[in-house]
Amino acid sequence: MSLDTAERRQLLTLARGSIESALATDGALSPFYETQLVPALTVRRSSFVTLRRGDELRGCCGTLEAPRPLAEDVWRNAWAAAFSDYRFPHL
Repeated sequence: MSLDTAERRQLLTLARGSIESALATDGALSPFYETQLVPALTVRRSSFVTLRRGDELRGCCGTLEAPRPLAEDVWRNAWAAAFSDYRFPHL
């Protein structure tokens, strides 16, 4: 599956939103609410979210299966990379 620039930007916005909302709630995963998503992001797909600080890995979590729509998968994996990757302290 190939995503265009606007779709990739929307996923990045979702990932940032997931992390920002968790930072505001002491690390709690906020519910995902579908907003106006382009159709490509509503298809069941798997994802991996990698966080970096400069060139250093800071967190990475993902799914191999496609358990939910891509937008929601990115939302959950962004949170997991920031707060649930056992290799790193929580943000």
